Amino acid sequence: MSSEPPPPPQPPTHQASVGLLDTPRSRERSPSPLRGNVVPSPLPTRRTRTFSATVRASQGPVYKGVCKCFCRSKGHGFITPADGGPDIFLHISE
Repeated sequence: MSSEPPPPPQPPTHQASVGLLDTPRSRERSPSPLRGNVVPSPLPTRRTRTFSATVRASQGPVYKGVCKCFCRSKGHGFITPADGGPDIFLHISE
């Protein structure tokens, strides 16, 4: 058995570790929707819709009634029809 203490650990000397503290680390970044006008979703946006929501709405039925309740923050509510039928769900968006 040897009574000598083990040698102190030596810092690595391979090329990959040289200069790590001297230069800032750089890495490849994935595209961000906030940089370079990258669209994050393949779904159609308002500007690329091909069929007008106004045209589509004008082709549907017309109901008359009284607004029973409406949530401005969520954009939906119910209308009680004048003809006495069941309440009609209403949703609006910008």
